[in-house]
Amino acid sequence: MGSNLGLLIKDEFKGFYKSRVMLVLWIGMPLISLLIHSLQPDTEGIPVTIFVGLMVSSLSGTLASVMLSTTIVSEKDRHVYDLFLIRPVKPRNLMFAKLISVYICIMIATILSILLGILLDVINSDTPIDFLMEGVWDSLAISMAAMAISCSISVLIGILANSTMVAAILAIYIGNQLSLLAVLPGIFFESIDTISYALVVGFVLTILVNAVTILVLRRKTL
Repeated sequence: MGSNLGLLIKDEFKGFYKSRVMLVLWIGMPLISLLIHSLQPDTEGIPVTIFVGLMVSSLSGTLASVMLSTTIVSEKDRHVYDLFLIRPVKPRNLMFAKLISVYICIMIATILSILLGILLDVINSDTPIDFLMEGVWDSLAISMAAMAISCSISVLIGILANSTMVAAILAIYIGNQLSLLAVLPGIFFESIDTISYALVVGFVLTILVNAVTILVLRRKTL
């Protein structure tokens, strides 16, 4: 089962990283990071590196979520999954392979953007590198939690939806709204530990959504 899932992840990753959406993410997101740093916006006390990380992860998560959900719907319409009825591949393994592959892709885009932000901060300011790295870990942790929720929701939406348009709309609104649960409270309420809150909420919601996905797959034919 493990090797089977591993091969599926490898195949899905190859397919996703060659797509135009991922090229946009890997090139466009660092460019957005460069633009934001050059504009030096008023982030109301939030370090620019963290602000950039959150914005990039939000944009990356939205694009990846739409791609993930609409890809599943499109493949269902083309009866791609019928081929797996004669092969020892469990639908849940296939769905989790897609989720993990896309998650890895958007994490690469986020990390590239954050690293570029660090480089620009080091060049253009006297901010200690230790402080920047602390902000980076905070930003990365929050981003990981938010994107895990968003991608998990998108897989479930792709399984349930029968239209690519419906899947895209639901992925944008529902995925984004739920992923914000892991981000906003920790930022706006000082009494909440931002990182711990984001990781706990991200982990719990991701597990719950994936559990629902497994239950749906047991009762629904792709």
